[in-house]
Amino acid sequence: MNYYQEVTLIDGDKRLYEIWSIVYNQLHIALANLKNTDGITSIGVSFPNYKYEIKGNGKEFAMLGNKLRVFALSKEVLDKLDLKAWLEKINTDENIRKKWQLSDSFDIHDHLHIKAIKEVGDKATGYVSVHRYRFKPIDVQAESLANKLSVSYDEAMLTVAKRAPEKSVPYIQMRSETNQSNYRLRILQQSCDKSKAGSFNTYGMNGMEGHATVPHW
Repeated sequence: MNYYQEVTLIDGDKRLYEIWSIVYNQLHIALANLKNTDGITSIGVSFPNYKYEIKGNGKEFAMLGNKLRVFALSKEVLDKLDLKAWLEKINTDENIRKKWQLSDSFDIHDHLHIKAIKEVGDKATGYVSVHRYRFKPIDVQAESLANKLSVSYDEAMLTVAKRAPEKSVPYIQMRSETNQSNYRLRILQQSCDKSKAGSFNTYGMNGMEGHATVPHW
């Protein structure tokens, strides 16, 4: 990943999590549009201030932060994405404003700082893989394993119960363009030692199985 664009979210009359919802829904639509029109799936994201850790008392600490970086192999791909234009639609598109119940005085420029596209250069101190985190309920895992191995549900449950429990990772509240239902985009960001090539979904992330990385600093 050679080029990136950074967006900083600014708290104000709307809480940060509300701004994340508005901004990330627009990014998701932009990435889906680029995939459908040009077949581009090489744009990945990271959250520079992301934190997820388990404290000594066993409690989880999760924070998304207020920054987003969008990466691509070339400046031309980020130019084609035109993220700034998609975000500025929040000010001018009445359907978007109605969707998020934005007041007449709401101006997205008061809540975002969008930097110009820049070269990564030697900034990176490491890499991260970012995943759309999806956890199957324990009973669903057990049923699936029982069918796969042709064992009883109880036997499968003994195996599943030893697996890592669900993580309380940060999330962004999303809204489906198809049926307007709300859902949580849960995000797991992990550090990696090496760069790994691959494609990303229309959230700019890996699924649970993918391991494509983006630079981190």
